[in-house]
Amino acid sequence: MSEVIEELSAVVEQEWARIKRGQFFTTQAVRFDRRVYLETMLQIFHYTKNNAINQAAAAYAAHHTQFGLLKFALRHAQEELGHERMIIRDLVGIGMSEEAILASKALPATDALNGYLMSVALKDGLIPRLGYSFWAEDAYDHIQPILASARKTFDLTDARMSFFVAHSSIDEKHSKEVRDAIRTWVRTEADATAIKRVARTTLYLTGQILETAYEHAKSFSDDKRTAHAV
Repeated sequence: MSEVIEELSAVVEQEWARIKRGQFFTTQAVRFDRRVYLETMLQIFHYTKNNAINQAAAAYAAHHTQFGLLKFALRHAQEELGHERMIIRDLVGIGMSEEAILASKALPATDALNGYLMSVALKDGLIPRLGYSFWAEDAYDHIQPILASARKTFDLTDARMSFFVAHSSIDEKHSKEVRDAIRTWVRTEADATAIKRVARTTLYLTGQILETAYEHAKSFSDDKRTAHAV
């Protein structure tokens, strides 16, 4: 199964190419609309707060003999715990209240990603979920233009982008660990197929989150903002 990393990479590149052709990337990589930025960060908050939980839940379907994989997954879940607090800090730093952030709602695409990941965790277990971790821990080359646009548009310091700044180093370590786990534990064609399916589906849904965040934000004029907007 040595070719699975290359096949996964091809799937991920294909999905990112599609995402980059969407409204979100083609508009916000030039100059970020404030409302779009806020809505995007809120949606990232709503799925980030569940990542540690669905990662740990994937252990439910694991076999006790998968000791190394279980150890990796549970340690990884612990390391992901509480990362949504960085998003809260970043948004408070540019004018939102914590109360408004916590009162905000996940959009349908965000609910779909959360539901799908929990379903994969409980029904399929640790190996298929590696398909999500594979691209999620290695996304910075793809989102760098968006981060640069946000930094320039809103004059953001590292302290106001703590979620992304911290993750750039954390995820470098995690990305290597995920690749090592795939090389070690993916032993059948069925495993490889499942990982590629989860990678494609979760990245597709993430693209939908970006698009719906853009559409939702642009549907409100300055005098019709929702309760969680600045």
